[in-house]
Formats: sequence, structure tokens, C-alpha cells
Amino acid sequence: MNSSSSTRPNNNNSNSHRRLIPLMVTAACAFLLGRQTKTLELYTSSDSYALFDSTALKFDQIADSIDAIDSSSIEPSTSFVGSQHRLENEDEADFIIRRSYLNSYVHILPCNNATTEKNCLDKTLHHFNPTTESARRSLPPVPWWFRTLLRDTVANGAYGFWHHFSTTDPALNFCTIEKVGTTEWRRVFCDLNEDECHNNNGVYPPHCRTGLVGRKCAFQTNKKVPSDAPKAVFLRDPLERLLSAFLDKCIKPNVRKSEKHCEPNEVFNTDGWGRKSIVPTKQIEDNPKQFFAAYLDIMPLSWNVHFVPQALYCDLYRTIDTDYEFVGDMGKEFMMDLERMANGFKGRLPFQLDKTFGYIKGVEAKRHNNTGNSNQHATHAPEKVAMYYNAASVRKALEYLSIDYVTLGLEVPEWAREMLRNDTL
Repeated sequence: MNSSSSTRPNNNNSNSHRRLIPLMVTAACAFLLGRQTKTLELYTSSDSYALFDSTALKFDQIADSIDAIDSSSIEPSTSFVGSQHRLENEDEADFIIRRSYLNSYVHILPCNNATTEKNCLDKTLHHFNPTTESARRSLPPVPWWFRTLLRDTVANGAYGFWHHFSTTDPALNFCTIEKVGTTEWRRVFCDLNEDECHNNNGVYPPHCRTGLVGRKCAFQTNKKVPSDAPKAVFLRDPLERLLSAFLDKCIKPNVRKSEKHCEPNEVFNTDGWGRKSIVPTKQIEDNPKQFFAAYLDIMPLSWNVHFVPQALYCDLYRTIDTDYEFVGDMGKEFMMDLERMANGFKGRLPFQLDKTFGYIKGVEAKRHNNTGNSNQHATHAPEKVAMYYNAASVRKALEYLSIDYVTLGLEVPEWAREMLRNDTL
């Protein structure tokens, strides 16, 4: 990725997108009317801002904004304080992230160390579901997509056991995230634990499951892992990961129909209403920018696990700075980070990493690809950002994924910053 891949929005495309809005809204309304879900209603509490005490924020500008606020005196109506105006010399991308985080994710309630993952976010979900009129009146003006994210993340598999890999040679715990090489990492850990899954006349141990690697295997070891075993994780640029998920789950109609991960299916499935002729997106699917923009507009009505922010997996937004010994980047330096991981953990890991990713030759050849040897699920998203993103969709994506940039310390890619700079409203 580089800045030369940026493009300016096409006015004709924008007009066509606006003409499609009534149809998209109709589809969205039909989806909402047909879905049986509880109404989420949010309200503030005295510790809503305590998250800043337990999270090491990476944006100095956010810290400056919070330092200027006396949280003990904040009224619900002023929860947007410090977030609506760009700071001096603040890049637009950083402003969008800071504003979105202060208006949404900052309201996630803190949890003690004993409360983890789903139980922690579930605390926020229940806390944000008032039953009295007085509580309703004290609701902070949070974005609607944040409400649906809370609702869906506790139920869509983001906290499934399959995000926690482990092995004993070397002793290691690994957090895996959808669209961050999950298939390849599952293969690595299945190979590391292959001695646990012997075939006994077609019968395998219970912890050996059918995975994405074509065989019964154990990506979680059944052996005792030391309590002090280190934790590791690979992260990916949020904008690139979002596009990769879209390319993998939404582009091909047959994949949308079979996997049903391009949600809401009532809008994006090829058999949306049982009548292919009126699929809401049919008129724009041949225009990459319009189709992707339409998806970002409608996506939060039903958050699929492949699109949930990375920071919510494995409690990373709370624990990455304190619990993780190794944090890698599935970007241009992916091969070098694989080498760094191999050198750091030893055991059988270097061999299995090279078997799956070919990192040794990758480092020697100074390759910048972020795919494994099989290339099975590769979407080549880095080369396609200019084809699918425009300035408006960059703004939308940064808003949704602000928690990743704030709590995981990820950098906004230069192509996205330039796309915003070149946009004239």
C-alpha cells in the first residue's frame, strides 16, 4: 500500500449511491421489522469514564481531551465534550478516531480482572438496558451502531473458544482473530498438537475437532499449559481487515448464499426475500466503491463476527499492554514478525511457522506479502484498497473501528490519510 493508490471520489458514483438510498432504507426497515431483538437503551453511570484509568490509550490527543474534563461533574448531556472540534494541527483521520471513541467506546464499563471477555461486555450490555424512565432520560447520545455492536458481539461468536489456541512445545497461548490469518494459524497449532489426535478406528479424542484445515485436529492442546505461559497475537490494519472480510464474504453471490456471513442477509443475500430480481444491492454490485459503501452503511444492523473490531477479541482492549508478550503485525513486515516470533519462542514453532507461511524464504527475499503458503483464503486486500475505498467509506470505517486504533496502538495507513486530504466536500 502507498499513497499513490489513492483516488478521488467520482461525483457520478456518489449521485448513483444517493439514488439508491431509498431502496436500501426500505430493505433495512424490512430487516429490522422482522428481527426479534430487545431494544437497547443506554444510560450513563459515574464510572463510564473509568475505562480511561484501565486502558493505556495510544493517542495523546485523547488523553489531552480527557485531562480537561472533570468526570465527577459531567452531566449526560455533555458526554460529547471535547470531541466535536478538531484540535490544532490534528489530521482528519485522527480527529475521526478521537471523536468516535469518545462518543462510543468510552462508554464500555470497566471490569475487574476476574471478569473476562463476554461476561465483561455483557455487563455493559445489561448496564445499558434501563428499565425506568429516569434512566432513559439520562442516556448519552451514543451512535446507533454502537448499540447494535454491543448487542451482537456478545452473541455472534466473537467470544467463541476457537479464538484461543494453545500448545506446550513451546508453551504458548495465542489469540486468533477472524481475517487475521485464522486458517493458517489454525494449521500451525493443529500441527503443533498433532500427537494428540490419533485416529483410533475413526474415533478421535473429544478436543480434536474438524477445523478449517481438512482434518480432525486440536488447535487447543489438552495438555497442561503452564499458568505463566506467554500470550501472543497478530493484528492487522483495521481498514485492510474490514475490506478483506468484505471481499471474502460479500463479493461472490454463491458465498453470500452458502455462508451467510455478509449480514444482514435480508439485504445482502442473493435470495434476500426469496426473489432474486429485487435484491437491494443488485444495481451496484458491479461498482466496487458503491457496493462497499452500501455495505458499510447497512452492516451495523447485524454485526457479523468477521467485522467486529479486533480490540474486542480476547479482551485485547483491556489486556494487550499487560498480558501479551508478543504482538505481531500482519502487514508489510509480516514475514519479519514471523521470524521474530520464531526466534522468541523456539521449540517446534519455527518449523511449523515456516511450513505454513514460508517465512524463511520470505525474509531472505524481502517479501511483503501477508499470506500463507496455501493462499487458500487470501483476498489480497492491500492491493485493492484504492478500488473499493473512497473518502466517505474511509471516514465511516474509521468511526466504526476507532477502538482498534486507540487501544491497540495501530497506525492509520498513509493511503487513507491522503484519501481524506484529497477529498473536497
